Amino acid sequence: MRNSNSLCDEVLSQMRPLIESVVNDVQIRALEDSTLAVIDDRSVAASTLDKLVGRAEHSVTMLVPNSEDALPVVGAALCGLAARRPRHVRVRILTAPDMAGDGRLARLGTSVEGVEIRVASAEVRHAAVVVDAQVALVRSPGVVTAEASVIRAPGVVKALHDLMMTAWHRAAPLTQYQQLQEYLRRDCGTRILQMLGDGCTDEAAARELEMSVRTYRRRVSDIMRLLGARSRFQAGFYASSMGLLRT
Repeated sequence: MRNSNSLCDEVLSQMRPLIESVVNDVQIRALEDSTLAVIDDRSVAASTLDKLVGRAEHSVTMLVPNSEDALPVVGAALCGLAARRPRHVRVRILTAPDMAGDGRLARLGTSVEGVEIRVASAEVRHAAVVVDAQVALVRSPGVVTAEASVIRAPGVVKALHDLMMTAWHRAAPLTQYQQLQEYLRRDCGTRILQMLGDGCTDEAAARELEMSVRTYRRRVSDIMRLLGARSRFQAGFYASSMGLLRT
C-alpha cells in the first residue's frame, strides 16, 4: 500500500467517474428517494447520517477522518443505533493513525455491541459511510462541492463498499496498533525497524544501539511476533504499511 497518498483520496479517486456518471444521468429528486442527492447544510448532513445509521439492519462501514467534529458526529449516530437495540448489525470504523491515541475513538467501540475499529496506513481526510451495502453518505469536497452527498446508485455503492472493505482487511485492529505503537516508542523499536529496512547486520545494529546482539535479536523477534510477520523484510513492510514508522 502506498503511504504517499491518503487512503480516502485513493478510494474516492476511483469512485469519481462512477459518481459523476450518476450526476450526469440522473435527475436529482427528494432526498429520501434520489439516486444521488447533494446536501449543502451541515446540520442536515449530520441528521441524514443519524437516520441512515439508525436504520441499519446488517452493517455500517465508516471512514472517519481526523477532524474536530468527526468523532462527536459519529458518536451521536451510533448512539441512535444503540437506542434501537439492533441485533446482528456489524459496525466497522476505519480511521487514520493520528486518531489511534484519541480516547474518544476507543469509547466508540463500547457505544454499540459489535463495533470494530481499525487503523488505516495513511491519512483519512474525507468521511464516508456505507449502510447495509445499499446507501452511502460521502463527505468529499474533491468529488462534489457540497457538505455531503447521499448515494443510492447500486453500482456506485457496491464499488465504494468493496474498496472500503479492501482497505479494512489491510488495516490493523485499534488495540493491536496501539500495542505496536507503544512497543516501538520504547526500547529503540522504531530504530530497530529502520535498521532492518536499511539492511544492517545484527552486529552493526546492536553496536549502533549499544546493546548486545542477543538483546537486539530478541527485540527483533518480539516486533515480528507483534506484527505477525514471518520474516524481517515482512516486518518492515507491515510496519511501514501500518504507518508505524512515522511515530
